[in-house]
Amino acid sequence: MATSLRIEIEYSILDVAMTINPEQKTEFRSVWIKTAEQQLFHELETEYGFPRATCRSLVQLMQEFIEENYGNLRGDNQIIYHAVSKDEPPGKQLDKIKTVSVKLTISHPEDAEIIEKKGIHALRQHRMMRFATEAYDQGGLLVQEDLALLLNSGRRTIQRDMSYLKKHEIIIPTRGSIQDIGPTISHKTKIVELYLKGYEYTEIERRTRHTGQSIKRYIIGFSKVVMLHSKGYNPNQIRELTNSTEKVVNEYLELYQKYGDISKDRMDQLLSTPKIEVENKKKEMIL
Repeated sequence: MATSLRIEIEYSILDVAMTINPEQKTEFRSVWIKTAEQQLFHELETEYGFPRATCRSLVQLMQEFIEENYGNLRGDNQIIYHAVSKDEPPGKQLDKIKTVSVKLTISHPEDAEIIEKKGIHALRQHRMMRFATEAYDQGGLLVQEDLALLLNSGRRTIQRDMSYLKKHEIIIPTRGSIQDIGPTISHKTKIVELYLKGYEYTEIERRTRHTGQSIKRYIIGFSKVVMLHSKGYNPNQIRELTNSTEKVVNEYLELYQKYGDISKDRMDQLLSTPKIEVENKKKEMIL
């Protein structure tokens, strides 16, 4: 596979072998930067002549406004998919199973970093984990056939990936795995727990198949939850202020109770660095 001139990475779509070489990776990156945010940034810079720093600030401000007021809508690069409700017991006929609508992120800028550093196999596993955990966080469960369809892969490929990840203590929350092992904690909570245990970013990346950027985002999210909790906000208020799910907020608070004293150094470091900005509307919430 590896030569002095070219490195080819095997890729499988419906069990048909394909290859991708390093030169093609830049093409994939160009796909993931064509987002609405990038388009807005470009127009502010070229059409209105704003400095790049001002463009970044305006785009961030608009993102926060849209998230606050229209956060329930489908985001850029997302699809609406119907998953089996996680409240459904096993054994029911398919046409009688309750489903829920979930938002799945088909592509994300961090995908480009994964494909460049780890190749197409790691990207498929990362996206599989993202689809399954996004559905689970929204009250749904995907099955292996769902993942095969979403990833343009065969079911055997999905099974091999799940077995590989399981050996590395990474459980994909599909309908089958949840019924076998019971409710599991979210991938965000697992990542934060590894950090509180003393693991560095590079080791967490290797263990969880997540990028350093996404790991940092989860840790900051955890610190915001803990900070608001320490200020007297209840879980429902924290969920609204951080735009997190009830499940994630409760798991983060459990982590705080468990590791507050054990990982005091890292906990103190987290709580001393984050800046939590609460908009005027949120400041008016009654405690």
